[in-house]
Amino acid sequence: MNNSNVCAALLVLLVVLSAPARADTVFGMYAGAGSWQQKYSGDVSSGITDVDVEDDLALGDENNNMFYIALEHGVPALPNVRVQQVDISTSGASVLTRAIDFNGTVFEIADPVVTDVDLTQTDVVMYYELLDNVVSLDLGVAARWLDASFDIASALESSRAQFKGVVPMLYARVRADLPLTGLWVGGQAQGLGYHGNMLIDATAQLGWESQWGIGAEAGWRMFHMELDDYDEITGADFDVSGPYLALNFHF
Repeated sequence: MNNSNVCAALLVLLVVLSAPARADTVFGMYAGAGSWQQKYSGDVSSGITDVDVEDDLALGDENNNMFYIALEHGVPALPNVRVQQVDISTSGASVLTRAIDFNGTVFEIADPVVTDVDLTQTDVVMYYELLDNVVSLDLGVAARWLDASFDIASALESSRAQFKGVVPMLYARVRADLPLTGLWVGGQAQGLGYHGNMLIDATAQLGWESQWGIGAEAGWRMFHMELDDYDEITGADFDVSGPYLALNFHF
């Protein structure tokens, strides 16, 4: 997937955003970690068969970790930086009700199969804080490193399909503080689609922060991925969604 034009366009956008950026924050460090309860749906193919992750592979719900750390400063020309990571990892066991072809290996009807999925996503986000009052607004760009593998195995056969790469994305985050309560509501989204590929990662948030900077948040996160001839993946239309809970710290 050739994304040089997309990267150039995002770089121009980052330069444009830097012009009106505010410098209300002198210096701030933000960090958080939590657990995401994930439910999986959709299909993936590495060959001629669109394999349904629920009906064919019976992927089970799973709790996976996520974390972030962000640095904000008061230099208007320089973007703030946020690094974040989330794991999408699960497994399933099923008896096939049809034959499937996966990366050159054919699994026959009535074969018991075990599936392991591991998708690690690491983001480096550069953003500007355009509002920083009761309502805060961040806009920027991100580079997401994807490192994924899909493994299917029966008693006699096994097959693995992998894909890796860096995907540029747009980034936006909004937060509204509820005065005198420590409570806040917000949302965060990243996404981009081009050349038949699309990634969307969005979160709806409800949080609380104490006067000492320690807080917690809960919400709903959804991830949508469409791939077209990306490394060993012929095609994918894959969704992950579910509630999450996290602890945060700000100083």
